[in-house]
Amino acid sequence: MRRILLVSTAIVLTAIGAALWLVPGGERPSAPVVAVPPPLPPPPIVAAVLKGGPGGLLPVADPDALTLSEEGVKALTDFARRSHSQALLVWQAGALQLEYYDPALQPGDRLDAAGLLPGLLALLTGIALQDGTLAGIDDPISRYLPEWAGDARGRITVRHLLEGSSGLTPPATPPGADASVWTLSAELAAEPGTRFAPNSYEAQLLGLVLSRARNQPVADYLATALWQPLGARDASLEAGSKTGAAYLQCCMKATARDWLRPGLLLLEDGRVGADTLVPKPWLDLMLRPNGHSRNDGWRLRLGWPFDPKGPVAAKAPFTDGDTVFMAGDDGSRLYISKARELVILRLGALGADWDEATLPNLVSRASTLVAAEPRSVNGKKVQKANDLNGKVAMPPITKPPPIPKVTVEPLEDGAHSNMAPKDRPLTNVPAPDLPPTPKP
Repeated sequence: MRRILLVSTAIVLTAIGAALWLVPGGERPSAPVVAVPPPLPPPPIVAAVLKGGPGGLLPVADPDALTLSEEGVKALTDFARRSHSQALLVWQAGALQLEYYDPALQPGDRLDAAGLLPGLLALLTGIALQDGTLAGIDDPISRYLPEWAGDARGRITVRHLLEGSSGLTPPATPPGADASVWTLSAELAAEPGTRFAPNSYEAQLLGLVLSRARNQPVADYLATALWQPLGARDASLEAGSKTGAAYLQCCMKATARDWLRPGLLLLEDGRVGADTLVPKPWLDLMLRPNGHSRNDGWRLRLGWPFDPKGPVAAKAPFTDGDTVFMAGDDGSRLYISKARELVILRLGALGADWDEATLPNLVSRASTLVAAEPRSVNGKKVQKANDLNGKVAMPPITKPPPIPKVTVEPLEDGAHSNMAPKDRPLTNVPAPDLPPTPKP
């Protein structure tokens, strides 16, 4: 009986299988199709690394031997809280005298201070001239950017990018997957050299020029030539996902102690220990007023001469007249006074009532060290009528020259907005009329 049941079952199963094969159309029904979504495209912007070194330790002052008074430390800490500072570091007499962080942060946290990047690129340019990467700063950048050959933008020079007079308007589109394409999409709004309107995009373009001249990614060049020799550790950048080229106009993050190091470099005349990293003559050029503003050098701002209506937003003079500083739209500030042996780093967004002289003057009042009299390289005392190297007389202090007005002439019909007419410049604006500066 069991055998009969098994045989009958086999016959039934065989019949069912045959029926399945003999469906209308003569084909076997296909298995259900499971839709697999395509992989997501990579984001246009990805994280990148500015390679640092092991990180040199910064000396910290003995709490019982600070150069800042107890009342001064309290005033500075209160200022940091009230101004919503993420970090406030004070370096004086060869050591950290004050290190304040927002309660939500730690000293090892990386903080955004990309506003200091134009200053770093200016320092790197001095190194590039010394090592032969750049032949000079007055050649048209079309020498390095063939895409702009025959284009009005190609007449821009490295000097224009350093002083903030390129005439370029930052690209209207957000940064994309190809940083080079984005960088080269900027529009020219004024004849190069006639309009003083420094912006962080010019650092991005300068980085592309250095990259092309060096035949090396600018982040790698910046890391090996400047960042690592400063003793800084890894920092984070953003890059286009298509080529990996870095964006240098925003978003670089590093520890506050590492952001302090460019200030120490300026304090020590371009030296790190016994080694010269940035040539002193280049720093002297960075610290000279440019042709558009007596209070602006090459990505460095000068605290003197003081004018309450001048380009530096300060209601009172700087206590230390030799104060220079890097300043970013993100609120980052790096103040240096050689006479006071002082470097101040402040990170965090700015309030509407920010006064440039308030913080450095607070530190100067808190300092128990008597400021040295600024002296020139030959030992002579620097008088108020001279610039920081004591050799070149400054223009008379009357009123800072105004920012030149720019009138852009209309382009020929159908011409690309970046193509200059062959028979005339884009603008016809003379350079600002400054009193002549006598030679040393």
